[in-house]
Amino acid sequence: MNTQFLVTSFFALAGAVAATLAIVSERRMQQHRQPGVTYGAVTFRRDGGWRRPELFTARGLEYQAQASRFGVAAAVFWLVALLSWVLLAA
Repeated sequence: MNTQFLVTSFFALAGAVAATLAIVSERRMQQHRQPGVTYGAVTFRRDGGWRRPELFTARGLEYQAQASRFGVAAAVFWLVALLSWVLLAA
């Protein structure tokens, strides 16, 4: 196997793992909505319910921050994978 494929695969796989963890954290966040707040009331907001204590419990907000960190990490890993594919193509 060549270096381009190995390096790119590593970063792409790391991005997939980070994205999976972001989705899991997002689902956990939804389980910690304040009483009476529906999934639709949170999901279809323009601001996405970001950091809104009237929508989520403190634990839900922690999951929200965790999901955000994993989502950004996934995007960075995928960008690095793309760049490594291009740069190692020589």
